Amino acid sequence: MKKLLLVAFAVCLIVPAAYAVTTHTYSWEDGVGTTLGTYGNVSVEANVSGPQVGNNGPPGNPYNCPGAGHGVQYLHTQEAPHSSTPQAYVACVTGLAYGDTVHAELLCFDITPGVSPSGRLWGGNQDAFTCVECPGNYVSSAGSGFFNSGYSDSGPWHQMSASWEWNAAGDPAVGSLVIQARMYSSPSTCDTCVTDFFFDLIEVHVPDYATVTFPDWAPSATENNSWGSIKALYR
Repeated sequence: MKKLLLVAFAVCLIVPAAYAVTTHTYSWEDGVGTTLGTYGNVSVEANVSGPQVGNNGPPGNPYNCPGAGHGVQYLHTQEAPHSSTPQAYVACVTGLAYGDTVHAELLCFDITPGVSPSGRLWGGNQDAFTCVECPGNYVSSAGSGFFNSGYSDSGPWHQMSASWEWNAAGDPAVGSLVIQARMYSSPSTCDTCVTDFFFDLIEVHVPDYATVTFPDWAPSATENNSWGSIKALYR
């Protein structure tokens, strides 16, 4: 009887092997890619390099961006006129299993500590099931996820981050997670206002069986990581 109990206990200790996690990166260095799509009043999508002059809200309120936060190229977007919260789609993840964790990081240029203009990472559930369909059509919001770093702050290049549990509700219409760079201007509504935003170097950590599509529509740079190193991201 004691032997049977010991065998049963040993079986309970068997744990399935964890999947590997892969890091995918994109920093607009191709000089061509901009976004996978936008929502709201996004009047500019440009792949730029070198110093840029942006405007902060009301006419005649310029500010300077000295250059990329990583490498040479970076993304320039613009909200004009101000209305609600525009979004730039910067990555699309397909091939996920229900409950998988996706972690993302994105640089945002910000010289206004504690106030807008600011960026923020957000997620959207879309109906794309393959990378060629990305980003697909909107199904539901994935929100800010968990461990979201919140609004960008003075850096001037500030690294935002967020994690999501993909399609925890098990909605069969959901095929992809679209990662959004949200833009927050001040004032939030203004017919004559224009605000420029700059983003750079997005990193997306996903299970190795998932596919990440960036605005270049080409295979991303990848790096295999140990499960222990990925878990450290959430401490």
